[in-house]
Amino acid sequence: MPIIYGRHLNTGRLIIWLGNRWFMQKRKYGEYKYDPKYHDPWVFSLAIKGATDEEIAEAFGVHRRTIIRWQTRTNEKGERVLTSFGEAIRIGKSQADAQVVKKLYERCVGYEVKEAQQEIEYDNNGAPRIRGARTISKHVPPDIVAIIYWLNNRSRKTGEWKQKQDIDVSFGDDSIRTAVRELTLDEARAKLAAIRSMRESNE
Repeated sequence: MPIIYGRHLNTGRLIIWLGNRWFMQKRKYGEYKYDPKYHDPWVFSLAIKGATDEEIAEAFGVHRRTIIRWQTRTNEKGERVLTSFGEAIRIGKSQADAQVVKKLYERCVGYEVKEAQQEIEYDNNGAPRIRGARTISKHVPPDIVAIIYWLNNRSRKTGEWKQKQDIDVSFGDDSIRTAVRELTLDEARAKLAAIRSMRESNE
C-alpha cells in the first residue's frame, strides 16, 4: 500500500495519503488517537529509515511519551507486551540496523560497485562528443577505520582488539615515583625495568 507525504498549502500541516484518503496532522500535541490501520504502516516507514522515538513523535505531532505508551499494552496475565504499533517499530528499526551492519561489513571487507563510464571521441575540429557509454566494475578496498570500529565493538568482552590497553605497573609502594623523579625518560624506563626485574626475582 503506497504512502504519500505532503504539506497542506493553507495550514502547512503534514498530510499523508494512506489507502484511499488523506490524513492531516493535528496542530497540538496529544490530539491524536491511536489507529492501527493509520499509524502502524506510517511508523514502520519511519523506523526503517532510522527515525528515533523523538523524530517519530514529532512526525505524528504527539509527545514522545505517547509513542512509548502506544508501543506496549497489558495482556490478560498482567504482562506488558508489544502492540502492533510496537511490533512495527521493532521490525522497522531491526531492518534499519541490519542494513547499517551490512554496509559497515562491506566497508570492512571491501566491495564491488558498478560505474557508468562515457566514451568520448573528437571530430576533425577537436570538438568532443560522446560516442557511447559502458558499465565497469570497480573494487572499493577495505576501510581501516571501519575495520577498527568493527573489531572494537565485536571484541568488547575479551578486549582482544581494544585500542586502549590497561597496564598495571604499580608495586604497592612509591618505588616507581622514586625511580622516575628527576630522571630522563630513558633513565626512568631503565630504572623501572630494573625494579620490575628485582620484584619478580624475589617472588
